Amino acid sequence: MPIPLYSIKDLFVSKGGEDKLMIKQFDIHRGACYVFDGPMGSGKTTFMDVLYNRRKTPRGEVKFEERDIHKYSNREYQDQIAIVPQEFKPPWGTVRNYMTKTIGKFSHNRNPKKRMDEISRKMNLTSILNRKMKSLTPGELRWVILATMIGADSKVLFIDEIELHLGKKDQKTLLSILHRKINYDGVTLITSTQNKEILSRIASVTITLENGRITSVRSSGKKNERYRNNRGKKDRKSVV
Repeated sequence: MPIPLYSIKDLFVSKGGEDKLMIKQFDIHRGACYVFDGPMGSGKTTFMDVLYNRRKTPRGEVKFEERDIHKYSNREYQDQIAIVPQEFKPPWGTVRNYMTKTIGKFSHNRNPKKRMDEISRKMNLTSILNRKMKSLTPGELRWVILATMIGADSKVLFIDEIELHLGKKDQKTLLSILHRKINYDGVTLITSTQNKEILSRIASVTITLENGRITSVRSSGKKNERYRNNRGKKDRKSVV
C-alpha cells in the first residue's frame, strides 16, 4: 500500500461558532488529480486552506509525507507546494520579473530565468513578458499565475476554481498541460470546480462536499502508468 502524500484524520474546523469542515479520514496520493466539488459554502476553500497550512486546525491531524503539517517550518513546507488562488493582487513590475522572482523562491529551481523562459514559451506568454503586471486583463493575469506556479515544479499544485477567467480554448490548453504534469512528472493536483466537463477530463478522484462534510468520493479509475514507470529517474526533465 503506497504511503499517502497527505493523511487527514478527525479534522474539525469552525469559525464564529459555525462548523465549517468535519472530515473523519481522507488520504491524498502522489501523481493524481483530486477535485473538490460542491456548492458555494460547502467547505471546498476551507479544506484547501487547511492543506495550504494557512488555517490552524483546532482539532484533528493533517500529515504531509508522514509528518505533522504544523511541524514544518513555513519556508520548508511552502517549498513543496505551489498555489493559484482565486484572488490575486498583481505586484508592481513586469511579467518577466514576477515570473523569474517567484520561480526562484523554490529552492529546487537552480536556474529560474531558464525555467521562466521555458514555461513562458510553452504557455505562449513571450509576447507579454515586458508588460506591467498591473496592466494585464483578469484572463491574462490568471494565465501568468498559472504558468508561474506550473513552472515552479513543486510536488503539489493547488488551483482554486480551475476555470476562473479562462475561455474554452485556454481551459483546453491548461488541462492538456496539467495532464502531462500529473502523468509524467508525478505532480499532485488539488483543485476545485463545479464544471462537469472539466471534472470528466482531468479528475482522478472527485470529492463532493456539502456543509463541510464529504458526501461522496468517486474515482475515475485512471491509472498513472507513465509516472509509475519513470519514478527513480532523478535527472528526468519536466515535460512542461
